[in-house]
Amino acid sequence: MSSRANPLVLEALDTLKARGLVPVVQNGGKHFKIRWVDHGRRYLLVVSRSPSNFRAGRNSRALLKRLLNNGH
Repeated sequence: MSSRANPLVLEALDTLKARGLVPVVQNGGKHFKIRWVDHGRRYLLVVSRSPSNFRAGRNSRALLKRLLNNGH
């Protein structure tokens, strides 16, 4: 599965782009790594290629929200 087909990756990319950030996706092993820079600070969000349960999406969204809120 490519990063473009993973709904969690797509959602994270849309959220970051809506904030004016420029995310970069790296494929590696069992996870996708989404990196971006905000006000000189570097951030990393790791998303599983195949989430093990329904909470994976919630956890990913919550972590991204915390990272974005703490950066501003």
